[in-house]
Amino acid sequence: MINSNSHIVLCGGVSPSPHKTKKYASNHIHRLIIDPSNPGHNINLELPHFIQLVNCHFPDRIKDLLEIAGYVYAADRMIGRGANNSLEYHSWSRQLNFIIRVRDVSFWSNPEITKRLSDALTFVSGDQGYSFIFKDGGADIGQKSLYDHEAIQLQKRENSIIGLFSGGLDSLAGALEILTTTDKNLILVSHRSNTTGVSKIQKGIHRLLETDFPGRIQYFAFYCNLHGERAVEETQRTRIFLYTAIAYSLSTLASEKEIHVFENGVTSLNFSKRADLVNARASRTTHPQTLKLLENFYSAVGEEQRPIVHPFLYNTKTDIFNKIKAAGKVNYINSTISCTKTFLSFENNSQATHCGGCSQCVDRRLAAFASDLQDFDAIYDIDIAKDPITSPESRTHLNDYIRAIVKYNNFTEMNFQYEMLAALTDIIPYLEGQRPSEKAMRIYDLLKTHTSQVLNAIRNIQLLQDPLKPKIANTLNAYIDERMHLKPPIECLIETIKAKLTIAIPQAFEHEKPKHENALNDVIHALIQGESIDYGREYPTIKFSIARVIPDHSFLEIYDLLIEAKYLRGNTSKAAITDQIGADITKYPKEKYKLFIIYDPERKIANDVNFSKDIEKQPNCKVFIIR
Repeated sequence: MINSNSHIVLCGGVSPSPHKTKKYASNHIHRLIIDPSNPGHNINLELPHFIQLVNCHFPDRIKDLLEIAGYVYAADRMIGRGANNSLEYHSWSRQLNFIIRVRDVSFWSNPEITKRLSDALTFVSGDQGYSFIFKDGGADIGQKSLYDHEAIQLQKRENSIIGLFSGGLDSLAGALEILTTTDKNLILVSHRSNTTGVSKIQKGIHRLLETDFPGRIQYFAFYCNLHGERAVEETQRTRIFLYTAIAYSLSTLASEKEIHVFENGVTSLNFSKRADLVNARASRTTHPQTLKLLENFYSAVGEEQRPIVHPFLYNTKTDIFNKIKAAGKVNYINSTISCTKTFLSFENNSQATHCGGCSQCVDRRLAAFASDLQDFDAIYDIDIAKDPITSPESRTHLNDYIRAIVKYNNFTEMNFQYEMLAALTDIIPYLEGQRPSEKAMRIYDLLKTHTSQVLNAIRNIQLLQDPLKPKIANTLNAYIDERMHLKPPIECLIETIKAKLTIAIPQAFEHEKPKHENALNDVIHALIQGESIDYGREYPTIKFSIARVIPDHSFLEIYDLLIEAKYLRGNTSKAAITDQIGADITKYPKEKYKLFIIYDPERKIANDVNFSKDIEKQPNCKVFIIR
């Protein structure tokens, strides 16, 4: 039986027998076509252009590899995952089953090869799994390059290093460190999609490097993107496979044994910041296990060891800024891109290159302040150093980031390995070194350094406040001042709901009070539902409901917050309301949060604190009185 998240992906014009596809819904059967002359053409996979750019012979196995990587990348972007508030693994992950035409079918059909590829992609994507069936019949598209002849080899500079180049700060720092501290030359490889801004940035940085380091850089960009349709999935977890496939291909053609991946360790390890950041939600793009699994795969493809080197694993983002400073190239910084939202148009600043609110932007801006390079940084649509953060999603990223810093700050050498055991289990076996305890301590030191740097950045931002002017709400400074990072997210949600209802309920009943409690509940339910999308973005792990609308108490277990409304008026006494709340408390699970909203327009409750204190002594109970 095919599960609801299983898809079949037919590549290169392959036509499987009906029994292969009959169990799939029509919208779970995907055909990927790279031939521009085919009316169904939906992928630009410009292998012929790349061969012409490199100007040498590409063996069939390398051509197959690049096409396979392109198909996987395209399918990853074309096939959606679950909604943002889907917490369950099965609601978020996919099973992707590929049937692909290749040239070297006997090699690709080797079960060990397909297993290594599947293992790497499953881990990096967080999906349920990947399967591959390879068919004979892979062929070149378009006119064959004159240079694609076995006698023609890649013209490369001796003493070269092959490195991935995204146009971001980390890859720039890697390039600069090699060019300024060694006599080695560079072969930089990029993937370019249809994001024109990123392509422009990559070209611009390449020009800067060529100008300052003439004759030491070879640069090759591989074009691959969807054609004729917008991607529905922007996580792009499998893009690292395409990137490293390009780099591996060039390393083979250039007879270089290593591939360098430049990414700071905090981003690479990417420890989950909250409960729903599991699987594909927490990026594993350059995670040590990802790189080792890909290394094992490429070593099998080339039938020799092909190390993937991760030189910045024990560096922070602030360290990356400092490396660029050490190279004397701080003027390059604002030409780089870190933002994950480059496909969006920005609302507040038409000159912005970064949204300012995604996790990468938050990390970058704080690192800029930690390294005292904030004046050389990019232009942000929202600058967390001074601007109000109004987007619920952006507030979530900031909240998660600062809460992670609080967590890291509380680590000691004694409790670190215990607290992080599950995450370290996926990391320690894939790090260089002998003793697991020493490996763990290097990660501990990395996180403590990162924490110290971020705290220094926050102090620098706080110095920008003008003490003679009113505080600005919803800024990073306001967030820190209110110690929001020390409150459980569910209590922050309760505060958000209370702030909404404090204004909305008196307005709703300004001219006519509700006739009964059900009418009050209806209005509260409507008001909360109206904000539910924003609440879901800001508090994606928390499920909540008005208790009255839950059809069966057996459903209570799925909710984290239950909301009850009481109407105190006329002959209804305070004691009656208290008794009702007492009865409600006993029927709800103790571990669930309960918010009791009491509408008291006649001011029957003289002392809110005295009325609430006995109720709030009960586990996870909150009282909110509105007039």
